[in-house]
Amino acid sequence: MSSGVEADGIVAAAVILPVAAAYGAGWLAWQGGKLLIEANRAVDRQIAEKKRQLEEAARHRKMAAISAHSQLVDMCSQILSQIETGSNTRSIASFAEIEQLKYDLTSICKEALPDDTAQIESLTSLGYLKLDKVVQQQSQIAAMTMSETETGLYRGLSVADLMDDIRLVVETMSVHATDGQNVAAANPDVLERAKLNEEFSHITAEIMEALETVQFLSSTYGLTASGSAWFHSCFNGIDMQIEVLCRPTTSNQELKKGIRRLRDALDQYETMAPSIENDLKRMGALYKVYVDASRALGEVVVDIKAFKSASELEKKLRYLQERAKKAQECAEIYKKLGPAAYMCYAWDQELRTMGYEVHSRKKISEMARSKPVRAKVGEDKLPFYEWNNADLTQLYSVSSQCALQVIVHDDGSVSMQTIAEEESEDVVYVQRSHCSQLSALHENLRKNWFILYDYEETESPEVIKTVAQWRTTEENAWRTPGETVITDQRAKSKEADKTKRMQ
Repeated sequence: MSSGVEADGIVAAAVILPVAAAYGAGWLAWQGGKLLIEANRAVDRQIAEKKRQLEEAARHRKMAAISAHSQLVDMCSQILSQIETGSNTRSIASFAEIEQLKYDLTSICKEALPDDTAQIESLTSLGYLKLDKVVQQQSQIAAMTMSETETGLYRGLSVADLMDDIRLVVETMSVHATDGQNVAAANPDVLERAKLNEEFSHITAEIMEALETVQFLSSTYGLTASGSAWFHSCFNGIDMQIEVLCRPTTSNQELKKGIRRLRDALDQYETMAPSIENDLKRMGALYKVYVDASRALGEVVVDIKAFKSASELEKKLRYLQERAKKAQECAEIYKKLGPAAYMCYAWDQELRTMGYEVHSRKKISEMARSKPVRAKVGEDKLPFYEWNNADLTQLYSVSSQCALQVIVHDDGSVSMQTIAEEESEDVVYVQRSHCSQLSALHENLRKNWFILYDYEETESPEVIKTVAQWRTTEENAWRTPGETVITDQRAKSKEADKTKRMQ
């Protein structure tokens, strides 16, 4: 802090504007108990849900087809590797058969995967038939053990075991391809798989809708920490669970258990989701009211995530409601006095509260060797004097040795400087003490008068300006005409520095 301060001042909108303009319509609606909360988003919910189920069924079918083809390619790749190293190929009759087998396996591994689901299924079915023919003819290949993948996909199963898994998936694909019309020839496992796949696609569709709802709530209102933790507990690791259940190596029994786990997760979500969603929607509506009111009152706006619930946000609004009552009292004073006079009045009240005594007119006249003119609003006198142009000023006693001049400029900014009878260590101590209270002074102006300041020091507390120096500087609007001017070197130095920066 310093013995010289410049501060830009703004009076909060709650004081200078009508209530509706300052706070917004939401504030008036909340106060009247008529704040509108967003209606449920689930308009035409049944149509949207059916569309989601169809989309998810198609997505699930494609995921299953890609997963089956991926497993087929990986099996062919591993078989090819074992053949090329000469492992387990003694029973293969001739060189020509080996070369043909290698060619067939390589063609399966290198075939490009189309984007269309039906084409992927067809490609997988053809590849399966080729490999199945080889396995039927070559028992050594059927007995080959596949290496376990990083995800534990094969778990050391034989080719024959894995072929059974793929067969189940391929036959289920044929049921999908005929829309369930040609199911008489399908065995019970295939029929069960088709039914489980349908159930699986429905539950994943519901989960995807739930996750979209969570994303909507998060982006629109901002999830609270507790809400985020709850949703995370419901769906943590859900993507991996769905991916595993799409694999051909997942048995019908495992798929049943997996669907049950997904249903449990969704049930857990649905027990709390409506109340959390309603609370967040209320928070969203209240938060907008809070933001508008805080800005109108000059309060710091905090993020919505700082509030744990709508009730906590409403508690903050009730605090702002009390602040608004205080602001209305200030607005009446502002309306009567006008901008400059209002700021003068506020400063005078707070400085007096701090214990600073206003200088008498006689004391000021002795200091300035001039008779100051009292500022007025209409016929009412202000606790300030006319200074320069539209600026107003007043002087206060900081101590018996030191005075404080406050100048309120017509643009709302304020200048302060201490003026000492003479230079001494005691004056430096007084100035330091004064500067230590500036933060509290500006906070009180915000709290009690809704005047917001961003201030900076212009002189340190160690710099002393005496009455004699103050009286004869160029900046003194009360300086006697014709009196010798003592140039304020500090002002000159600051102006020089400013000019140098601009060059």
